[in-house]
Amino acid sequence: MSSMTLTHARPAHRGGLSAVPWAGKIDDIRREDDQRGYERDETDQFHQFVDRLVADGDTRARSAGRQARRTLAEMVPGCKRQPVLLLTPRLVFTPSAPKAGTTCSSCQGAGGKVVDTSSDEVSRQNWQSCAPCGGTGVAR
Repeated sequence: MSSMTLTHARPAHRGGLSAVPWAGKIDDIRREDDQRGYERDETDQFHQFVDRLVADGDTRARSAGRQARRTLAEMVPGCKRQPVLLLTPRLVFTPSAPKAGTTCSSCQGAGGKVVDTSSDEVSRQNWQSCAPCGGTGVAR
């Protein structure tokens, strides 16, 4: 007999099918069931249960000469509700560019700058226009 062991072998079953489902298959079924949400009979049973509780409460209140409270104002007289929670603060937009006609803050009114790209004993100098003002030196 061989001393080799199989670590991932399926259990033997007639017809070549596994008697024990694989964990991956169970996870797939559970994921698919979760995506479908609550089953219709579950929600119907819940609604029927709540309806029975409401009917029972109404009957008990009537027998005591009272009426069941339905709204927040009836349940907690004088209660003031909090305003709706806003998750984002009010946005205030302010212009980020300086007023037109003033000197450009990027190039200080020069309209650009000289860029030195010299290397290997070769001198290279190029004029690069200022992008924010378009080379005019005046803020837009």
